[in-house]
Amino acid sequence: MNRRSFLKTIAQGAAGLGLLSCQKSAQTKPNILFIVTDDQGPWTLSAEGYPNTHTPEIDKIVKQGAILKNAFTVGAVCSPSRAALISSRYPSELGINNFINTERKIGLDPKVVTWPEVLQSHGYQTALVGKWHLGESHAKYLPTNHGYDRFSGFLHGGMTSKSPRVQVEGEWKVFDGEYTPDVLTDLAIDYIKEFKQKPFALSLHYWAPHANSREKVSEFYPDMEDRSWLPLKEEDLSYWQDHEIRFPDPDFPNLDEKRLTRMMREYYASVHSVDRNVGRIMRFLDEQDLADNTIVLFTSDHGYMMGHHGLWHKGNGRWVTKGEKDPYGIYEGNRKNLYDLSIRVPFVVRWPGKIPAGLEVDENISFLDWYPTILAMAGTKQPSGVKIHGKNALPLLQGKDMEWNNDLYAEYLSLRTFRTPDWKIVIDFEDETKNELYHLAEDPGETENLFGSDRPDAVKKKAELKAQLLAKMKEIDDPLLQDQSNIHI
Repeated sequence: MNRRSFLKTIAQGAAGLGLLSCQKSAQTKPNILFIVTDDQGPWTLSAEGYPNTHTPEIDKIVKQGAILKNAFTVGAVCSPSRAALISSRYPSELGINNFINTERKIGLDPKVVTWPEVLQSHGYQTALVGKWHLGESHAKYLPTNHGYDRFSGFLHGGMTSKSPRVQVEGEWKVFDGEYTPDVLTDLAIDYIKEFKQKPFALSLHYWAPHANSREKVSEFYPDMEDRSWLPLKEEDLSYWQDHEIRFPDPDFPNLDEKRLTRMMREYYASVHSVDRNVGRIMRFLDEQDLADNTIVLFTSDHGYMMGHHGLWHKGNGRWVTKGEKDPYGIYEGNRKNLYDLSIRVPFVVRWPGKIPAGLEVDENISFLDWYPTILAMAGTKQPSGVKIHGKNALPLLQGKDMEWNNDLYAEYLSLRTFRTPDWKIVIDFEDETKNELYHLAEDPGETENLFGSDRPDAVKKKAELKAQLLAKMKEIDDPLLQDQSNIHI
């Protein structure tokens, strides 16, 4: 069934329910507020117990709802990850294997039925505020063609933490002197004010804590020749300005400690700008008597590194060593990776009366699972004839026992990984010397590559995981398998 036929069928079915039924449904359906940050690792949350952290507002949501200890994306940079989240499809299936820059003339195919489209067809008011990053070269790629009634934000990225240029309902507006997280929160609150009489699904996609573009940094700080998160509000900076920073991997060779200290302080301050605004919107829900009937989901589009493995960034990791080079001489330039640090994300869910307060969920839940889970939360059936890879995780979020597959498959460029709770393989289809195998049960930090090891357990697991990885690639008709010369594993 194509997208147009699907939406027509849904609309006809909804009309047949009658006005009374629709009014009753509108009164009982929960609102959905889905907050997605950009470039935020789970190690930034105080609730995760890591050093340096200070996220008091997000911590309140954790105490009132559930925290997912093993939430993962299936792509290691922005566009592939966001595509998977909205579609429950793997990036390679969608033709989105890397972030979509302004030169790439691709985007999310409008034939793909997204979960906002399904909710929209069942009477939800829908809006996206903030970053889209799933295509901007053609109108067919725009968020308003993928299930969002309204859009105010950036088709690519915000690029700056201050004075952003935002497309508001089709018109560009510069918020001179205002800080980007505050602007996006204001826009989200305006939509909620407008929508509050009927069920709504609002996606709030912050640019923070993504670093500013080089152009924007030089605009505010002409003498700085590095990436930066500045400028930031004093109330976001103050906690870290003189704070003693603890490096996550202090013994990594040749660390540029001065640069890393500066970057970490700015990065954590940017995280705080998000946390502060999450508090603003949560208080607004309380003031409007919407909190009890609003599901709040908080995550990031992918994980992040800040000194971990001597890197900063995500799947396209960049060295934070002196000279910005790999001290071991293995990688030239960026360190392409599928480390857990790049694909594990923070995830917190609050739904008063439905999800137990203080719940910790240990199962591996991926971005693919949120499509069916959100539909289940909304009391909406999954659309027939639409490929959805994910599984409904709502019972887990309610503290119920259920059978659950904790294996994970993820992608980035030429990299493919298959991960179980105890073992993980990463295959580079461009360079077999870069293949990796980690025993996560004894090495959760992925520091010892066992791919070439003759340890009996490693040899056995490598063979098993190779087979599972290839089986998954064949199942989804991964384009990498079309070139048989790539099959060197």
